[in-house]
Amino acid sequence: MDSIIVRDLRVKGHVGATEEERSEEQLLLVGIEIALDLRRPGKTDDLNDTVDYGTVTREIEEVVATTTCALLENLAEKIAGHIAAIPGVNGVSVEVAKDAPPIEQDVGRIAVRIERL
Repeated sequence: MDSIIVRDLRVKGHVGATEEERSEEQLLLVGIEIALDLRRPGKTDDLNDTVDYGTVTREIEEVVATTTCALLENLAEKIAGHIAAIPGVNGVSVEVAKDAPPIEQDVGRIAVRIERL
C-alpha cells in the first residue's frame, strides 16, 4: 500500500493526566502515515486525485487546539478518526509525542502510536 507521511508536526495542546498539566499548553509532536492508493495522482499529477497533506495538517492542528485530554492515546484516537474519514484513506497510523514530558527521568520524548486500518 502507498502512503503519505507527515513527521513531527509541531502543535500546542492541552494533554495531561493532572489538571495542572492540562492547564498549560505544551508542545506536542504529531506524526501520521496515511495508507491510500497513489497510482492515480502519480499518473495525473493532480492534487484533486490525492489527499492534500496541507489540509490534513490544518485539521490536525484544529483537533489538537480544540481538544483537552488526559491521555495521548485519546488525542491520537481523535486525530485518527478525522483522517480515516477522508475519502480514499484506507488506514492511518498516528503518533503523538510530548517533547518535554513531566517525569523525573531524563527522556527525549514520550509517545503513543496507534494504527487504524
